[in-house]
Amino acid sequence: MRALPISRSEAKSLLAPLARFPRVALAVSGGPDSLALMHLAARWRMTRRTGPEISVLTVDHGLRAGSRDEVLMVGRIAKSLRLPHAILAWEHHGDVGTSVQVRARVARYDLMAAYCHAHDIPALVTAHHLDDQAETFLMRLRRGSGLDGLAAIPEQGSWAGLKLLRPLLDVPKARLVATVEQAGLKFAVDPSNGDERFERARLRRNADAFAALGLTPEAVALSARRLRRAREALETAARDFLFLHSETCEAGYAVVDLAALRSAPEEIALRGLSRLIAAVGGGEEPMRLVKLEALLAALKAEPGKAHTLGRCRIEPRGGQLGIFREMRKQGLPELKLKPGERTLWDNRFKVELGQCEAAPITVRALGEAGLRTLRERQALPEALPRLAARTLPACWRGERLIGLPALGPAPFSCHEVGLDCRATFLRGTA
Repeated sequence: MRALPISRSEAKSLLAPLARFPRVALAVSGGPDSLALMHLAARWRMTRRTGPEISVLTVDHGLRAGSRDEVLMVGRIAKSLRLPHAILAWEHHGDVGTSVQVRARVARYDLMAAYCHAHDIPALVTAHHLDDQAETFLMRLRRGSGLDGLAAIPEQGSWAGLKLLRPLLDVPKARLVATVEQAGLKFAVDPSNGDERFERARLRRNADAFAALGLTPEAVALSARRLRRAREALETAARDFLFLHSETCEAGYAVVDLAALRSAPEEIALRGLSRLIAAVGGGEEPMRLVKLEALLAALKAEPGKAHTLGRCRIEPRGGQLGIFREMRKQGLPELKLKPGERTLWDNRFKVELGQCEAAPITVRALGEAGLRTLRERQALPEALPRLAARTLPACWRGERLIGLPALGPAPFSCHEVGLDCRATFLRGTA
């Protein structure tokens, strides 16, 4: 039976969650799924008297010939739908090595998150669909994933302080293809979708065999949806635990009561650790459960020992466990910021320079030398841990340290009198 396109009334219901945001960005690659999302969102927006403003973002990974033509095609279609379009290029040099799909995915989301923060867009919308959900479940089942892995793709999530929305998650891919064809839109086909070096391609090749066993995308996605319900209950319990036993500081670090963590039910302790490490480290890819389990076991066996995981240094501090951004050998990012601009720094802080400033600044980590300078000036509170202070975003002009941006309600601010620069710790998923 031929799949039916998505009707206007269905689109209105599916896209309703977007209406609570003043601005949203659509992640559109040029494939049929994301083009269907763009078409449906543009048509839905035209029926509304107010918001949201919709932008379209396309990432050019530069990994194969023809990718530029595809992103330009998206731009032409977006223009025909009266939607603003931005092309974001992944800057890499030569071979990107192994795990290319994982690295490309992280780069894609990081680029889109940076654009959204720079343009005050709070939500990013993707075209993940029912077939994606089923494939993700089966891949994670093969790896022996726990509850979170088998709950697969959530309808809503976060990335670097953005809301992620997936309004098409219960829609079969065939209906999205039918929607694009009905609209008369040409779409691109990514050759990697049929490349059996990749796990998803192998699953798609065997889709008919799975269906013959009753493992249809609908059946598998139903299991994932029910597991998501259980995950949400555990996440609520983990949030309650963190509310009672932890604190996340605007200066980019967290502490949790070590005794409470060691005595908590293991599942709650693991989830609490995961949320705090993701917030402080700025990492958005889920940490492997086996690594979290090993960390918790080590904290129980040797509570006085320090560890590293998820771009964080984790060490006991007087009855508490401190979680700090790790200062790696290659350093932390360095970004230029012009007057009136805002940027995402280290996936942890949104930094904004006032419109009236006369000159740009460089944002990079305070580091040990900068920390010594501010300590000598008695410009930092003694209670601020060294491990947290040295990884804060700092304002520089050349090699001259100006100081720290104002950090929310915390008592730190730039030391150049009158410099209007502010930073907001995004707190990740904590």
